[in-house]
Amino acid sequence: MRLVRRPWIWLARFRHRRGYGVHSPFAYAFLRGVILERTPYYPYAPLARLHPWWVRWSRSYPITCRRMLFRLANYVHPRTIAVIGDRPIERAYLQAAVPSAQMTQQQGDFIFVANNALLHFTLPQMPTSGMVVAEGIHHDASALAAWKRIKDNPQTAVTFDLYDYGVALFDHSVHKQHYKVNF
Repeated sequence: MRLVRRPWIWLARFRHRRGYGVHSPFAYAFLRGVILERTPYYPYAPLARLHPWWVRWSRSYPITCRRMLFRLANYVHPRTIAVIGDRPIERAYLQAAVPSAQMTQQQGDFIFVANNALLHFTLPQMPTSGMVVAEGIHHDASALAAWKRIKDNPQTAVTFDLYDYGVALFDHSVHKQHYKVNF
């Protein structure tokens, strides 16, 4: 069902592709240089071995999303990374992005929330350089409500809705804004 819906989602978000409609220089540079970046990074080949052969062969959507997680962690370069939920492959990608970061399951400068843990997630006090990446924000109405709580939190500055993922930044040197992106 999700594979059938993917083209329709892409068409519905066609106006929001490649940073169109984003007028903030910071947000545009973040979209083009981090989220939508296509340049291969050094650990992509070894990390691809974590996937089954058919996923590697088809270059499917999970590899694209996990590479985006790698780039996001590489951009923030946090001291602590929290992976909330049971996601060993995502944990490997995040650890490869910042090998010096301490991995936790509670709280960190960079927090990845798996879709099965999103409903019970409460946003902790985040540093201005922190980032929260939530998976499955449009999975159902309760997940969308959980993402709305993160988005509307007063400490959240800029959010990016990538349909399957939500990215929240906490640097208030830029104006509070919400962007919808065709990822």
